[in-house]
Amino acid sequence: MKLIELSANKESFKTVPFNKSGLSFIVAKQKNPETSDNGKTYNGVGKSLIILLIHFCLGAKKEHYTSFIEKLPDWVFYLTVEINDEQHVISRKMSEPTKIYFDDEPAMTVDSFYEKIRKLVFSFPVDTQYLTFRNTLPFFIRPLKKSYVDADNPSNFHTPYQKLMVNAFLMGLDTNLVQEKYKLRKEQERVEELEKNIKNDDLLKEFFTQDKDVNLKIIDLEDEIDKLRESREKYEVAEDYYDVKIEADSIEKELAKKHNEIVLLKNQVENITKSLKTSPDLGRDSIEKVYEEVKIVFPENVSKTLHDLESFYSKLTSNRIQKLSEQKQLISKRLEENLGKEEKLKKELDNKMKYLGAHQALDVVIKVSDRLKDLEAQKEKLQNYEELIGNYHKKSLEIKESFIKYAKKTEEYIEELKPIIKEKQEFFRKLAKRFYPNNASGITVYNNEGENQQRYTIEAKIESDNSDGINNVKIFCYDMTMLFKGYGHNIKFSFHDSRLFDGIDEKHKAEIFKVVSELFSNTDYQYIATVNQNQLNEIKSILTEQEYKEIIEKNTILTLTDEDDSEKLLGIKVDVGYE
Repeated sequence: MKLIELSANKESFKTVPFNKSGLSFIVAKQKNPETSDNGKTYNGVGKSLIILLIHFCLGAKKEHYTSFIEKLPDWVFYLTVEINDEQHVISRKMSEPTKIYFDDEPAMTVDSFYEKIRKLVFSFPVDTQYLTFRNTLPFFIRPLKKSYVDADNPSNFHTPYQKLMVNAFLMGLDTNLVQEKYKLRKEQERVEELEKNIKNDDLLKEFFTQDKDVNLKIIDLEDEIDKLRESREKYEVAEDYYDVKIEADSIEKELAKKHNEIVLLKNQVENITKSLKTSPDLGRDSIEKVYEEVKIVFPENVSKTLHDLESFYSKLTSNRIQKLSEQKQLISKRLEENLGKEEKLKKELDNKMKYLGAHQALDVVIKVSDRLKDLEAQKEKLQNYEELIGNYHKKSLEIKESFIKYAKKTEEYIEELKPIIKEKQEFFRKLAKRFYPNNASGITVYNNEGENQQRYTIEAKIESDNSDGINNVKIFCYDMTMLFKGYGHNIKFSFHDSRLFDGIDEKHKAEIFKVVSELFSNTDYQYIATVNQNQLNEIKSILTEQEYKEIIEKNTILTLTDEDDSEKLLGIKVDVGYE
């Protein structure tokens, strides 16, 4: 694919006609370079906008063009490209950013466009992740400022794996090997996550932290489960269980009260019996003595004879015995009644307790069942854990063996591919030596044997001597290598923004223009670049007048200035806020 022309539906737009081969430069000039803010002025003329508009026509996400869509609603941009010697016009409307037009075909979605253009430009392996038209295109036309940070990451990939896939593809390396290792590492991460989750489980963590034997725990659980099952099978559920229990408790209280009453009555009977046995026997001598004492103390009141007194005492004793006997008889009757009631209460309580012993309340049975379920769940979890941990160790060993297997396979593969790799290494190295002849340089490709997602370690290197712009030179050399020696693409252009030349000293800047002049002369390839006038001024003293004319002036296809809005790319005054 080659770039032929960028145009728009507005007359004010400065159409960009690219040279079909060789060099094409878009130069940004300042009206008053001595007084202008160089960076601001150069950025305002629209040279970098050209790259963004090309990406827009080639399906860049509309989210990156919000300001364009808002401020240029009725604009349509056209990109003419050449693929396999056939020209095609790709157009995209700011008013319909979700659609792309390819020649005279009906409007297609962005995804449909990707599928179409991919088949025309790239030869991606079937069913390969992260190899897309949009991911790979930035290696040939870097879109943003951050695209110029790393030589091997112009698309700003989110993961090392994504970056590796595209770089490996362009290097001509087997991307299936990359995917295989990625899948292995993802599976390993899944297994590691499983182990982590197991270790964090409240039931299982003790077997990790306290070094307990899971088999012994399972046996203990089985014993407890058997006992609970046996108990549950004996249970008969009684819906009135708690009613009967309340009755039993009431009887038990009444029985205790009755027992206390019986003890009290028995004590009373016993005391009366003792009293009857110990009745005082007053003889005649005792009575006489009492009689004499009374007569002395109360002579005037003693009218009774000793015989009368003796009769009184006899009668008194007889009455006492009678009353005690009557009282004993009464208490004994009450005692007998209470003993009968006690026996009856005991029988009632016994019946209630037998009923309660043979039955259980529903909620108790439910609790037992729940406990049984809980223990069975614990047992199942431990058994699953035992199986899982066994599978984990087995799977871990299998993965480690696969890592070794594929590492060996990759080592053999890289050895076989050395001539192809060396071709790219030497191309990069020769370019780098043009700029840094005393610095070791090249593209290294290693078999990454670590347990990670990286199958290859691919590095573009120019050993640093802390020279200014060495990274930009590395980007340039890498892009040239991918263009001329890259695998699986039909792209025949490389487009650099003026950012590439920032920070590079005058000598190396001039060398870039010499290199591209040599590389692209008499080829079917295009080198396109936007250049600031001050950057060109810097190399004038290094290039000969003839070199400057042949390389720069003859190949300047468009000049943009800040003199007037009409001299800028869009030809109108508008700030679309691009980098």
